[in-house]
This record gives sequence, C-alpha cells and structure tokens, in this order.
Amino acid sequence: MHLAREMYEDVTHMETVEVLVEFFDKTSIRHLMLGTGESSTKKELVHALHENFAEFRFEGTRYKGDGNIYTYGVMKYITNLRNHLTMNPERFMIRTVFALYPGLSRKGVWAITNGITNDRKHDEIEFVDRRASRRRRFKTSVIRAVIQEHRAVLGFANSIENISELEKDKERYDRLILRYLVFLDRELERMAEVKLSEEKMKSGGDGRLT
Repeated sequence: MHLAREMYEDVTHMETVEVLVEFFDKTSIRHLMLGTGESSTKKELVHALHENFAEFRFEGTRYKGDGNIYTYGVMKYITNLRNHLTMNPERFMIRTVFALYPGLSRKGVWAITNGITNDRKHDEIEFVDRRASRRRRFKTSVIRAVIQEHRAVLGFANSIENISELEKDKERYDRLILRYLVFLDRELERMAEVKLSEEKMKSGGDGRLT
C-alpha cells in the first residue's frame, strides 16, 4: 500500500493508473524483500524502486542456503496481501465514506457504499423528481458523483458490474482493489490536510486561537 501510494503520488486521477503486475510477481516480491544486488536476474522496475525509495532497501545479507526460507516468505507475503485485498476493501470504503462526508445522513452514506459495490440487497439510492427541493436534488447529485468516481477507480465499465463479478477475475481484482485502497488512503489524507489548514486559519497561523 505504502509503496503503491509513493509510486503514484503525482498522479491526479487514480482511475488512469494501471497497477503493475510486479506487485504480485514472486520474483519481484523476493527482490523487494531481499534487494536486487546479488540477484542474477534483476527486475529493473524493482531495482529502480530500491534506488528511488531508500526505506524499502534490504540492508541484511542473503544466504544461498536459505533459498527455501525466502521462497516461503514470498508466498506468505503474497497470501497475506491477497487476503487483505479480499477481506478489507468494503470495510475500509465504509469507514472512508463516513469520514469524508460527516454531514451526510446514515441513509445517504449507505446509498453511496451500496451504489459503489452495486449491492442490490440494500439499494437505498434516492432518485428525486422535479418537485423535490433544491437541497435534496443537490444531495442526490453529490451521492451520484461520488459513486461514479469510486466505481471508475474500481474499473467498473458499466452500471451492472459489481464486486462479486470482479472477484471472479483474481488478477484483475487484486490490481484494481490495490488501486482503490490507495485512492481511499489519498482521499483521507487530503481531508486531513484540509482540516489542518482550516485549523491553522482559525488560530491565525501561530497556534493561538483568534
């Protein structure tokens, strides 16, 4: 997650990012864990990552006799990563939506989350007619815009695609969910920066309340 966020930090629209297959490649993961310096077949991308992000460099010593241990470590890492991508996205999405839109009603929040996943079991998206108040129409348009943005990052090409269908293509699912979690993380970080800026303005920029 952290590595992906660092890589795509300057990308404005996360829906345009094609998450690299190297994030789930055994050799690439081994190089991320153990470095590329003593490897006979370097993965150039991973080698570049080690060069550009010092915090990911391996500082220890590799031992040829420990090959099976390293292989087990790689397999365990990939399993844990995929379990994380399978078990946590919806929970993280719900927490993020609640955090990003604190003024929205609980019904509105569930409308967003159900609309993103296309979960028809709890379909509560509000559709309004011309007689609805301007405020209600605005709220509904905000909900729809949020749903569209999140679904675009998830790679849904049409209105009928949902998480269950996406899970059937495991390779595509892993890459898109990783991209989506990075997107949610960035949205929370952006909100935190906005709040910090507002607090500084209220305090006159010197930490003292005006």
